[in-house]
Amino acid sequence: MITRVLLVIALLGCLALAQNRPSGNCVCRRTREVFGNPKAIQDIQIYPSSHTCDKMEIVVLQKNGIQYCLDPKMKKVQELIRHLLNKNPGPTASPEDGSADDQGPV
Repeated sequence: MITRVLLVIALLGCLALAQNRPSGNCVCRRTREVFGNPKAIQDIQIYPSSHTCDKMEIVVLQKNGIQYCLDPKMKKVQELIRHLLNKNPGPTASPEDGSADDQGPV
């Protein structure tokens, strides 16, 4: 009986330690503090924190194929993201608001 109780306590202790350990499966090992011309950017991937990585990551792919990570806490990075989101808001318009092309049935 005592052995079972000790095994349960040991198991709970191991689970508690595993949950508090920072995740090591992040995409970015290090981040850049400077970046080049925003017009050279082909794609930006934003990865929110998750169970595999405990921090938000921003991965930039340039048109020449160079890929690097940016620090999401930097003011310049936040401004760049805001600018790109405002420039290309994506397919959020609905036909009811009149912003879609009303060409009728084809």
